[in-house]
Amino acid sequence: PDSGSLSYVNGGHEPLFIVRSGGGVKEHLPATGPAVGIEADIDFKIQQTQMATGDILLGYTDGVTEADTSDGTFFTMKRLVSIVETPASTATELLDRIANSVEAHISGADQFDDITLLAIRRVP
Repeated sequence: PDSGSLSYVNGGHEPLFIVRSGGGVKEHLPATGPAVGIEADIDFKIQQTQMATGDILLGYTDGVTEADTSDGTFFTMKRLVSIVETPASTATELLDRIANSVEAHISGADQFDDITLLAIRRVP
C-alpha cells in the first residue's frame, strides 16, 4: 500500500481500469491469460502497475456493459468510460454513479446477467 505497486492476474475477465484521481481512465489492465477453466495447466502471467495516491482501481463484470433495456440496447463500454471521465472523490461515489446510471438505463427491464462492481481507492 505504501508504494502503490499493484500486482494482478486476470483470468479472462473484463479489463480492470485504473481511474485517475482527476477523472478519466489512466490505464486498462487486460487479461493475463485465457478464461479460467478453458484449458488445463495454463500459466497465468503476473502483471504489475503503479497506482498514484487518489487513483481508483475499478473492476466490473460484463453484466454492467451488457445491461440492456427491454428493446435490447446495451449499456456499452463507451458509456461506462464516459462515467469515469468525471472525477470522483471516493470509490463509493464512483460506484454509486455507475450503479445509478446502469439502473436508469435498464429502467425496469429483466436483468439477464450479474451486475457486479468493485472499486478500491489508494489513499495517502
